[in-house]
This record gives sequence, C-alpha cells and structure tokens, in this order.
Amino acid sequence: MPLRFEIFAETHLPAAREFNRRMTEAHAPSDFLLPTEMEQPRIGEGEPIQWRRYVVLDGEFVRGGVLAMEQPGWLNGQDTRALNFQSPLSEGIADPKYSIVAMQMVKFMQRQADAVFMVGMGAIDRPLPKLLLAGGWSVRPVPFLFRVHHSGRFLSELQMLRTTAAKRIAAQVARITGLGAIGLAFKQRTSGPVRGTVREVNTWGEWADEVWLQCRENCSFAVQRDRRTLESLYPLSDERTRLFLIERNGQPVGWSVCYHAALVNHRHFGNLKVGSILDCMAAPDAMATTAILTDRELGSMGADLVLINHSHNGWVEAYHTAGFLDGPSNYMLGMSKKLTEVLRDTGGEGQIHVTRGDGDGRIHLA
Repeated sequence: MPLRFEIFAETHLPAAREFNRRMTEAHAPSDFLLPTEMEQPRIGEGEPIQWRRYVVLDGEFVRGGVLAMEQPGWLNGQDTRALNFQSPLSEGIADPKYSIVAMQMVKFMQRQADAVFMVGMGAIDRPLPKLLLAGGWSVRPVPFLFRVHHSGRFLSELQMLRTTAAKRIAAQVARITGLGAIGLAFKQRTSGPVRGTVREVNTWGEWADEVWLQCRENCSFAVQRDRRTLESLYPLSDERTRLFLIERNGQPVGWSVCYHAALVNHRHFGNLKVGSILDCMAAPDAMATTAILTDRELGSMGADLVLINHSHNGWVEAYHTAGFLDGPSNYMLGMSKKLTEVLRDTGGEGQIHVTRGDGDGRIHLA
C-alpha cells in the first residue's frame, strides 16, 4: 500500500501512541517521538508563521512524521512561501522494512513549495544530512564565529579543551601564564570603524520594516525580517532575549537580537556565560558597526563568550572585522533541489540569510 501524508489530527493519536511504543521497544536512536496528545497551536490564525505536523500513514499505521513551519519568504527579489521542515522521524531507524519512509518524506517535503529548507541536523555525516544529499538536496555548514571576552574562564570551561589530559594541561598553562589572553587579544583585534550608536529596546517597532526594506535586496534567500514576522520569530517576553537597535544620525540602520544565558554544565560550553546572536539585519555599510556594537553590549553584560552562526558572506566578513574567529560548525543548512538550483543559477549562494534563529539555536543555549 502506498504511503500517504496527512495533517496530524486527533484521529491519529492511537496510531501515534502505537508508533511510539514500537520505536521505544526497538530502542530507536531518536531524541524525540510523536506527540501523544493534541498540541496547542504555537501561533494563532492570521499570524505570519504557521505550524503543521504531518504523519506518514501506511494503511492505518503511522510510520513517521514531520513538522512544517510555513513563513513569508524572500527569494531573488520576490515574495515567496518558505517552508522550514523540522523533527523528521521515520520508523526506518527502528526497522529496515520501513527505510523507504525517510526518502518518501524528503520527496514530500520538496514538493510543498519552491523554497524548502532545513537547519540544524548536527554534523554533515549524520543520517539526515546524508539522506537529504541522496535526495538531491544541498547540505552545507552555516559558518560559526565566536569572540572571547574572558579568556581565563573560556580556557577553563570550554569542554573541547578538556577531552584529553594534554589539552587540559595546555589550556591550564595558557590560562595561568596569560599566554591565552595575549594570543586571543592579538587574534581578536577589531579592524573596522564604528559609525553609529546602539541602544537596547524592548519592542519591535516600525523601524524593523524600514531596515528590512533597506536590506532585503542584499539577500538572495531569507525568511522575511519584517516587523510582524520578527514579532513571531523573536518574542521578547524572556528576559534573556535582548534586542539592540543600531542608529546613525538618529536613523535606524540595523538591529540584532541576542540570547544571553549563564550555562550550567553545558556539553560544549560548561559554565560559561554565553551571548548568542540569534539574528541581525543591517544596511550593507552598517554591518560591521552592528557586529562590533552588538559584541560590545553583550560583553558589557558579562558574557564570557559571544557567538553567532550566519550563512551570509557579508555578515561573516562583518564579524571578522569585529574580531570574531572561525570555529567548527555543527549547524547545517539543507535546501531542496529546486531551491538550490534557483540560487546557483542566479549566483546567490553567498547571500543566503540563515541564522541560529531559523532553527532551535536558542534551545541548546538555555
């Protein structure tokens, strides 16, 4: 019987519970399962972002599911529908008889819109990126950049420096002697001028629409960053979410939204205070200023480490100007075959605007 995809409904709950039972009994290597109760809508009707969960049906049996986040998009100078698929799950990881489910899911996803993408996924050699590549998608790491504000704490808390005795000793020597601080200060020099001012604001204003109109032609593909979409993407009710407005001569030229958290026994960052730049937007000649001023604000708030994932070449260059260093990225961007071809044909692969805010970046830094 052919597989079919349906929007998750109350009638699917018994089959979803049975699916979860089979996955659990088979010790399937998954961090999540399907919901066993109906989910509350994340965003209401009429809002710019809409969520839908699909289940994969084989007769009356559920064999998998995937979550779709539909958003207003921007592709090569035109409005479009952008679909961000998240949390794909297939019974094929528990029973090889159903290995076809995952590939059918990939084909289903790419049929839904012209601009279909996925983010996150871990390293490129994990099963999901491999599956997307086999289905004709493109997969690439979103550049990861970071800047250290307190080298002593950084050298003592960064978990990758504690994986071997040799690394632990080297980090300790660098911290105690001050060589780590000297080396980082040399590498993290800011090389660009600051032409503007920064202030923290507590609401998204009309200035967000102004900045988007200034910047959108600099993006080949993006989820639109107009005010309504930003209010849905980045609600400011959590005090750890900070919004900075960049102005020049009293006029808005950029913004950045950040997540400032004191971590506890984090698997990568230990007990560091981390400022994660979830997203940013600025006129091309204000990118470096936005990067520098955002980093300074987070540093003044006590961040030991400031980091960002950003796919746009212009922003990577701007953060290099602000003294940020390149690090290994486990945050992948997968794009459907159709979206990949459109961007390649127009030479827009370097102007894609995708950040941690397009995925679950803040969840892993809570």
